Amino acid sequence: MAALESYSPCPCGSGQKYKWCCQKAEPFAERAQRLADSNQIEASVAALDEGLSKVPGSPWLTMRKAVLIARQGKLAEAGTELRALLAKMPGHVGAHNFLVRVVLETEGAEAGVAQFQQALATVSTENRPPLAMTAQLVGLILSEQGHIPAAYAHLVLSKAIGGDTEDRQVAQSLRMIEGNVNVSAWLKNPYKLAPAPEALPAAHAKGFADAIGWAEAGLWNSAAAAFETLSAHNIPLADYNLGLCRLWLTDDQASASAFRRYIATLGDSTEAVDIEALCQVIAPPKSKDLVSHVQLIWTVRDRGALLKALRNAPSMDDEGRGHLDPEDPESPEVDLFALLDRPKPEGSVAALEVRDLPRIEARVSVSDGQAALDLVDDGRLERLSARFTEIAGLAIPPAHPRTKVLGPVSRLSVALEVEMWLPEDVSAEDAARLTRAERARIIGEVWPDTRMPYLGGKTPREAGRDPASHIALRAALCQFESGQEAWGGGIDFPALRKDLGLEDEPAIDPATVDVDRVHLSRLIRIPIEGLSDLGLIKLFARSHRYLLPIVIERSAKALIERPQIFERGELDRVVPYADLANLAMGRLQKEEAFSWLERGRQADKSGVNVVRWDFLEVRLKARTERPEDWVPQLAILLDRYSQDRAASSHVMMNLIEMGLVEVQPNPDDSGQMLMDTRRLQAVLAQFGPKITTASGRLGVSATQGKIWTPGEGPAGRTEGIWTPGSGPAP
Repeated sequence: MAALESYSPCPCGSGQKYKWCCQKAEPFAERAQRLADSNQIEASVAALDEGLSKVPGSPWLTMRKAVLIARQGKLAEAGTELRALLAKMPGHVGAHNFLVRVVLETEGAEAGVAQFQQALATVSTENRPPLAMTAQLVGLILSEQGHIPAAYAHLVLSKAIGGDTEDRQVAQSLRMIEGNVNVSAWLKNPYKLAPAPEALPAAHAKGFADAIGWAEAGLWNSAAAAFETLSAHNIPLADYNLGLCRLWLTDDQASASAFRRYIATLGDSTEAVDIEALCQVIAPPKSKDLVSHVQLIWTVRDRGALLKALRNAPSMDDEGRGHLDPEDPESPEVDLFALLDRPKPEGSVAALEVRDLPRIEARVSVSDGQAALDLVDDGRLERLSARFTEIAGLAIPPAHPRTKVLGPVSRLSVALEVEMWLPEDVSAEDAARLTRAERARIIGEVWPDTRMPYLGGKTPREAGRDPASHIALRAALCQFESGQEAWGGGIDFPALRKDLGLEDEPAIDPATVDVDRVHLSRLIRIPIEGLSDLGLIKLFARSHRYLLPIVIERSAKALIERPQIFERGELDRVVPYADLANLAMGRLQKEEAFSWLERGRQADKSGVNVVRWDFLEVRLKARTERPEDWVPQLAILLDRYSQDRAASSHVMMNLIEMGLVEVQPNPDDSGQMLMDTRRLQAVLAQFGPKITTASGRLGVSATQGKIWTPGEGPAGRTEGIWTPGSGPAP
């Protein structure tokens, strides 16, 4: 290790100059590094310990030791070293960054968030930029674990801490959250802190301003404490901001409590409904609203007889062999069965209605030595246990089963997320039809008479007769309406509202609405016909950013009825037609999807988008057809546009989005990306045409070890890797 300049930043990550920090520790650090480079980890740690005995508390040596013992899997010990270092040097940025990572790994996301708050509060403002990467890491982990608002807040904070540097990964992570159709509109809505109310007494105004400043800097713990104090002085907006801070800290229970105090001051308003809907999404269930997920386990006396009995039972469905734990490929393989609430129906699936199909009440797994009945203990345990033992007969001994508790589950989810049995040979169209009908049945018939925690234990029908419960009831209905794209709709919500004694949600004036400020969940309520061209474009753009299928579809249909927008060049003509085609295909409505494609082609007289229409057609076919049906058409398109450099970017973008070409960083040049075309080669070789195209080239050049790449000209041997601008490979 070359000697460092005395006034260069210290390699320990403290942010101080090397001369005043760790210069005396350099010989020990060099020796430890040489040992680590030769994979002598224990000896390297010993060298660091020797150095620490000579230079006690050296940040460089302590950090190196923490890294090495963490590499050995001793994360708790690494955390101890880092905490000892921070006790002596509270502002050490490197130690804070590393400790947050250790806590995330050993104690979970919530503890990691708390540790990051401690780091932010301790490190001075000018030294915080290195914390940006840790904020990003926390955000990514929170996103994976479903803490969406907290994840989003940490990712935005990462950009703010990092300064002007554009981080592609942060931007991509934010787009992934915004564009995830499975994330509730209430979770990904961009919430902002409320400013201090007017006429606030001077003493409270300063405290409010300080709290907002801390929150904007990411110091949500400090801000929450300040807003808590202001809340005690009956300042409603303090409760709103407190709810946001707690939400960003992943304290969902405290967040919901603060929000509901604020809701109580709002009266019968849409804001109250929208915040209550958020509370219903985030509030963890109380213990009384939970039931146990259990396994009843019997010793198997005769495995063959048991399997035969289960396969012959009319109310059992043989699901084949599978892993005992579906998420653990190392778990043992077992025979799996579904226990149905009634015998399987006979006859054609196409003729069946949703009421004809049984529901799955429990599952059975049979291994070599035992059988397990997997179910929830919501009052059905004894009944299902008796049914299973009756079917099993003498294949299991007449003894009480051993009970294994797998964990708690929400009683509400058990009531509303009923699993419907479908035969193996059901078509995708019939499965979609029956699933939509089942969801509509649950919401329209089961939900109104099921007791709900967010209604204080009342059923929706009972809550409809109690004006004090109307805000919560409206919030629940708004969630169903906003989430129709997840289950296909099919419910007459105005009729359901009327049945429950509620009026429709207030209308939104399209002439005065600010589309960019409307809550995401209410974009579906904007009367599109009354919007100006600019307002419609904004609505379409916002629904695209946050992937709101219902709004995308409505606004896209309105856009194509206003050709002047495309003629003025204010919007790409292809996009709304492509959206409508893809949304229809997502509902398995093939004829409608290709109808939108054809309408778009006919409406587009420019001639510059031919390649985009062609690839849209292939991509639609790829979603529902076998590879042998659409890959030959893809091969023809690759041949057609092989020498069209203007089309090459569109071709490559489509191949990447279809997963046929992968983009990888060039290990030899960080500024260049590599295009891995091996998957495309394989698909073309297996399913492409084996005939000569009109241009005289083979439809599948991959069969000869060659492949076309955009801008390459005639096909040349690439061995699967092409770099943009490199031309044909030798």
